[in-house]
Amino acid sequence: MVAVDDYYKLIAPRPVVCVSTVGKNGAHNIAPFSFCTPLSFSPPLLGVAVGKGKDTLRNMLESGDFVVVPVTREWAKQAIMTAEPLPYGKSEFELAGLTPIPSKVVASPSVAEAPINIECTTQDSFETGDHVFVVGKVVHVECSDEALKKGRINIEELGTVGHITSGEFTISSEAVIIE
Repeated sequence: MVAVDDYYKLIAPRPVVCVSTVGKNGAHNIAPFSFCTPLSFSPPLLGVAVGKGKDTLRNMLESGDFVVVPVTREWAKQAIMTAEPLPYGKSEFELAGLTPIPSKVVASPSVAEAPINIECTTQDSFETGDHVFVVGKVVHVECSDEALKKGRINIEELGTVGHITSGEFTISSEAVIIE
């Protein structure tokens, strides 16, 4: 029997993304999340559920933008290192050895090591239990050539990271067609 509070452990793997933001003081912030999903094709919207009190949430709401960065095999260890709680204004980029680079449209930085950076403007937010669900409008997508295959993420080459629970993850590198 599984406790009701552990339901999310059965909805797995959940894609892992890092969310990059910038604070009022100009400090860069980055943290991993597995409660992220596309919401709409038109307009292009995605949602991220962020724990209350997190620096990421504060920055998303104050700055009005953020960057969603799908985590892949090559930089997975660095991405997970960004979960380390640091005092506000300290950058997880530095801790994890990641490189913040200017985004094309938003103020929040993109990640140089990542093959995909999805720039968003904050559209809405609402409380969902112990999290706040933030809706972002996708305003720009930066994607390396090797990150694409037939117009979709090239999981075969990149190995997308999924979260199971606690410190357990999966790396997907096989696409199949189910008929």
